[in-house]
Amino acid sequence: MNLKIPFPRRYPTPRPLLQPTQFEVLYADPPWDYDGRTFLNNKGNDTGAASDHYPTMKPQQLIDMGQGIKQITAENAICFMWTTGPQLDVSIEVLKAWGFKYKTVAFVWEKVRPNPGYYTMSSTEFVIVGTNNTIPKPRGRRNIRQFILKKRMRHSSKPHQIRTRIEKMFPSQTKLELFSRTAQDGWYVWGNQSPECVILPALSPYFGGHSNS
Repeated sequence: MNLKIPFPRRYPTPRPLLQPTQFEVLYADPPWDYDGRTFLNNKGNDTGAASDHYPTMKPQQLIDMGQGIKQITAENAICFMWTTGPQLDVSIEVLKAWGFKYKTVAFVWEKVRPNPGYYTMSSTEFVIVGTNNTIPKPRGRRNIRQFILKKRMRHSSKPHQIRTRIEKMFPSQTKLELFSRTAQDGWYVWGNQSPECVILPALSPYFGGHSNS
């Protein structure tokens, strides 16, 4: 039997989201605030500080989003969240505030080109995962690999292979990418840098809604 995946419609400008009102798969790349830190004695490199590229959010701001996130989360849902070594403990707290129980590190991205670090040279980022109740069903592939080796791209850009792997794990579920900067087939996207984002009233108080679009 062929499952028909309900792909979202494409809009040139943000429109109100009518259906679905809740999502089973969340994929987030939060704009972590690093207190304006740069690298190489504030001279920066090709990545520089996050705040040089987009508005960042303090941990408490992300935690406060939990009230809105819970309103758009299905009864059985899973959340994949990008984080880094320095933000690992904070990201788990954010995940909990969003209504999810931390389970494990779902993906590890080796970026090949390292950044200077306080302890060791930093060359990896992580995707942690949590569920609110049970894993959404039906499930897709169960043999997805955790590790990905791909050279670092422009600041904060993430390998599309991660999104593809999530799609294989949950092919028929409704999917929402938070803090997205691009449009993606098969996904609803929300973010003030995304050209085709949907409006989520529950999240409008956070991150300025679409006011910075």
